[in-house]
Amino acid sequence: MGWLRFVALLVVTLVIYSPVGAAPTGSVVVAQGVDPTTLDPMNHQETPAANLARNIFDTLLERDQELKIQPALATEMPKLVAPTTWEFKLRAGVKFHNGEPLDAEAVKFSLERLVDPKLKLRGATPFAPLSHVEIVDPLTVRIHTKAPWPILDTLMSGTGAAILPPKYYKDKDMAFVAKNPVGSGPFKFARWVKDDRIELEANEQYWRGAPRIKKLVFRPIPDDAVRVAALQNGEIDVAVNIPPHLATIIANHPKLFLSTAPSVRTIQLMYYTHQYDAQHKLVGPYAGPVADRRVRLAINHAVDVDEIIKSVLDGKGVRVATMLTDRHFGFDPQLKPIKQDLTRTKQLLAEAGFPGGVDMVLNGPQGRYVRDKEVAEAIAGQLTKAGIRTTLRVFEWGNYLN
Repeated sequence: MGWLRFVALLVVTLVIYSPVGAAPTGSVVVAQGVDPTTLDPMNHQETPAANLARNIFDTLLERDQELKIQPALATEMPKLVAPTTWEFKLRAGVKFHNGEPLDAEAVKFSLERLVDPKLKLRGATPFAPLSHVEIVDPLTVRIHTKAPWPILDTLMSGTGAAILPPKYYKDKDMAFVAKNPVGSGPFKFARWVKDDRIELEANEQYWRGAPRIKKLVFRPIPDDAVRVAALQNGEIDVAVNIPPHLATIIANHPKLFLSTAPSVRTIQLMYYTHQYDAQHKLVGPYAGPVADRRVRLAINHAVDVDEIIKSVLDGKGVRVATMLTDRHFGFDPQLKPIKQDLTRTKQLLAEAGFPGGVDMVLNGPQGRYVRDKEVAEAIAGQLTKAGIRTTLRVFEWGNYLN
């Protein structure tokens, strides 16, 4: 299923960057559902960490308000100088928060770090076509790919391709930089109180001009009602992942503003079919019931997604057949979602050797996605009624991810 994204804001007038000579003032507190697992922009694939990275780091390219790709640290869009070579020109005079210059050496170090197989960074997979970076001069680099890669510009606009200060990151171990990031973005890292807050301070030397806000704070508040109450009480200024059933409260509040937009986030059941070791290498097939395709299909037929959208998401979800929404490249409208069919579920379980039903464990996070715990509870209830006796285990995001 996919759904609409809700973001609520306390009504304040904000300008991203200060007028020339004006010092940053005040603070903005943003509530996310969870704490990031890391502040290393290359070692994750999670939105809460990316939201922090977008404020701490810069990228060669970026998307504007209309989602069009534009130059950022690059002075212009890259040139394809060969089928597998892209040339980028860099801005002069940009410095990292620690004073290191942002130059061709920094770009080479950063992108080659991202795809270094020894580091096994979680964000590396989408960048697999990247081969190496060539330094042409201090402000010119050429990115070489293993084969023609037409979406390189798209990947270079994401925070996974953040540019890092090479001397700082070369000298520190992975655990340290995960908690002590240094970038060139509009805000500098100040401190991280785990599961309480992450504080950022304005980078007054930012190449685009100092931010108007002096302090930016990110707080994890997993419980939806608590997050909304904090917004109503003025404890926070921005809240993300507003649950649909509380959206009307915010929309009718005289001092709050609710922003709604179609989301490309999809939520799906993921089946554990293979086992991996601590280094994420494949060990072999999983011996449990879901290794049997018939059991997986039985589960699919047991879930009434439309009812979950209606009762849990207040009708604000859209059922999809695959992980792709109609806003994704590759979306196929001819593919239709599986419908609930409890007779088919019973038949498939019997064929798989479970005529009396089967026991299952469903693991899920709380606070990461819109009403994630409640969606999991509804699924567990539906599965149990269908003869798939389900035990639900809900975890804090970091524990769930690991």
